Amino acid sequence: MSERGFFAYGSQYSSCGECIEEAIQQINSTGEVVISSWVSLRNSGRFIINEVLDEIDRCDFFCCDLTGLNDNVLFELGYALARKKPVFIINDVSYEDSNKKYKELNLLTTLGYTKYSKTHDIVDGFFREKPYDPMGNIWSDLTKTITREKDAKAILVLNSQTETNYNLEIINQVDYFKLPKIVDDASENVNLPLSWYIQKLFSVPAVLIQFSSQTRSGYELHNSKCALIAGMSVGLGLEVQLMAEKPYNSPLDFRDLLKKFNNRAECAEIVKDYLTNLQKEIASLLINERDRIDSRKKLSELQNLDFGEAIAEHESNKLYQYYVDTSHRQQLIKNEYNIVVGRKGTGKTATLYYLFEDLIQDKRNNVVLIKPINFEVDGLVSLMEESNSEFEKGFLVETVWKFLIYSQIAKSLYDKIQVKPLFALTDFEHKYIEFIESNKSVFLTDFSTRLEEQIKKLKDNEISKIGAGNNNEFRMKVSEIMHDGIINEMKDFFGTLIPKNHKLIVLIDNLDKSWKKDKRLNILSKYILGLLGVSGRIFKELSFIKSIQTSISFHLTIFLRSDIFKHIQSIAREPDKMEVTRLMWEDSEILFRIIEERFVELSNNKYESSELFSRFFVPEVNGISTKQFIANSIFPRPRDLIYFCKSCKDTAVSRGHEVITEDDVLSAYKDYSSWIFKSLLVENNISIKRMEDFLFEMVGGNNIIDEKIINEYMVNSEIPIIDDRDLEKFIDNLVDLTILGREVRVNEFEFEYDVEKFKKLKAMSKKLNSKRYKIHNALLPFLECEVIL
Repeated sequence: MSERGFFAYGSQYSSCGECIEEAIQQINSTGEVVISSWVSLRNSGRFIINEVLDEIDRCDFFCCDLTGLNDNVLFELGYALARKKPVFIINDVSYEDSNKKYKELNLLTTLGYTKYSKTHDIVDGFFREKPYDPMGNIWSDLTKTITREKDAKAILVLNSQTETNYNLEIINQVDYFKLPKIVDDASENVNLPLSWYIQKLFSVPAVLIQFSSQTRSGYELHNSKCALIAGMSVGLGLEVQLMAEKPYNSPLDFRDLLKKFNNRAECAEIVKDYLTNLQKEIASLLINERDRIDSRKKLSELQNLDFGEAIAEHESNKLYQYYVDTSHRQQLIKNEYNIVVGRKGTGKTATLYYLFEDLIQDKRNNVVLIKPINFEVDGLVSLMEESNSEFEKGFLVETVWKFLIYSQIAKSLYDKIQVKPLFALTDFEHKYIEFIESNKSVFLTDFSTRLEEQIKKLKDNEISKIGAGNNNEFRMKVSEIMHDGIINEMKDFFGTLIPKNHKLIVLIDNLDKSWKKDKRLNILSKYILGLLGVSGRIFKELSFIKSIQTSISFHLTIFLRSDIFKHIQSIAREPDKMEVTRLMWEDSEILFRIIEERFVELSNNKYESSELFSRFFVPEVNGISTKQFIANSIFPRPRDLIYFCKSCKDTAVSRGHEVITEDDVLSAYKDYSSWIFKSLLVENNISIKRMEDFLFEMVGGNNIIDEKIINEYMVNSEIPIIDDRDLEKFIDNLVDLTILGREVRVNEFEFEYDVEKFKKLKAMSKKLNSKRYKIHNALLPFLECEVIL
């Protein structure tokens, strides 16, 4: 009996469909196999999701066309992979936009595909690949890298690529149901490798996926990723909920699994219904999940290697074990306010989690972690623009921050008391609980919601018309709106709840969530600068609480991206007095300590740190030591090193290797390059589309370019150039993003890993009269540049 196959393809390009249907006829005519497609299901009137999935289940192999990245096709591919079907994948790379999208998605590069532009290419590739008589199984290769997670999680959440209230609502609901979660925040983590998603799908019994509205920027790639992961989730038999903000045209394959919402209330209702049902079954689901992992065969030494997560948010509960402390903890809380500055990926959030865990080891420390998921800044910006004077702007900012910090401290103390058994509560603690619960709207909503509500109140009261320039009247009215009386009453509780000689430490991260290049940066800078000013006021207010004759030691530490701090410095009155701790990793020896410490800790001290590269990596790559090759190939940041090493290991394991070979490292280099390319698109200073077009102009060129070539690429990418200042500004931005390095000595280029070096490097380049720049090695494989120096 002939082997049966199913062929999935989209309808975006009619020529592709014609080629595939002709190829199916020619392949079937040989009598070796029988292939059907969605066209035959449609013609038989059976085209519904269950029939499509049943058809894939009945088939011996699965074929699909990735041209155009159709969401139905990606869902079916994910399902077929999870059902362990041999697959045959084709892709017409002659469609430029489709090929660009495929590269940017960066999830399918490990699968491979057959190129085609005509029927003969498909037929020839099919009989060459022989999916009906496979030598191995792709799913088996993809799952070789899976290790058992040390901490059980209940749910994987894939959130939208845009920071919205819906993202916040979903996380709030999961937290309310107290379900341990893993969050893929696409607005923060541009893209993660397919191996990461597969690992997580094998670690949870449930998956919630938020597709993007088709009116939002970046929806196509995000929804392609979601469709693939959704298909895998269904194929693995997980408890799956798909949802999307309207407008969204549901793909036929999974329209019955997806619910749409128009507003936050509808979003919350969908999530509540799903989590309520999930919570009832969670115990048995977690047991089944454990059994599914335990049933896997014993892993090799290389498979058991674990480097932790490249994204700190994904391992916040484990970081303390293997964090490399290069900043010295006491330095980070020594002043009334402290600033930790670093580029994206340099370890700010990891340092925050480490500092939090380290500080709470001492019971005398009351540590408050403020890490808002998003900020509603548009309302704040318009409010400040309506203000009549700099006094009003400054007072508004400080009052808002004061309210937010005090209310978060109050909530933190409330949460701490709530976990105590009832019999252990003092009369004073009962009184405090009663006070907080009688002011729920002030204290018990999440941080971002509190900010939104206070801004709305200020706008509704038309504070710009209050006082007509009378500062005292303005101050009194704003204080009244911002619950000044309640805040003062609450401070009296602090004096008793926080004993003498104890410290109150507030750690703040995620302020960059509201920092968009197209926003009014001066106002946002003043908003963050106001945080530093208000810390002094809080410090003084807590230094002596008159009503109970006591003092509280207060410290504030905020974590900021380097580019944000650079802008804040430019408007600060005394920037030189702003003491900061900078996270930098240009010393490769210190950087590699991170991966080696993780290797030792996560192997339960089975190995020495030196054994990572001596035992598991090939000694040399391209004629230099492997460590040096990796150091030369990446941006010097912990996130990049962890990603690169994980990719090396995953590639080697998928190929059945016992050690990581030179080819494995070179393949990982290509994978990393694709990842870093997409990551850079969200860090640019102009529209993503234009930056993307500019970077694609570099494809196939030399790794050394000059101003004339950059100017040409800008014109081709429709980036406006009115005069030389526009060219200079754009080049400065490319240097700031470390896409380009400046020539500072003849044939010697330096990259701006530290924003403080900006002026120095630019001056050295100008002195040399150089107009040449070097593309960073991290981007070369993706851009396929020729190395001339």
